[in-house]
Amino acid sequence: MKNKTMQEMNEQFKDCPIQQNVYEVDGKLYRVTSHFVGNKNINDVILEYAESRAMCEMLGRIPTEKQQ
Repeated sequence: MKNKTMQEMNEQFKDCPIQQNVYEVDGKLYRVTSHFVGNKNINDVILEYAESRAMCEMLGRIPTEKQQ
């Protein structure tokens, strides 16, 4: 499978819907741009990420937030 350049992906997905949201986390603003280009179920993706993150935290593979 050929790796596509950013320009090729922009052209391929130019007509797909895009949504932008701004979120504030711990006083810092984050802009999230969602590009709806496929048919993955977002609930499944988030669940998989959450399970992976929880497992890594329990096994000590990633640092957790420091307690103040």
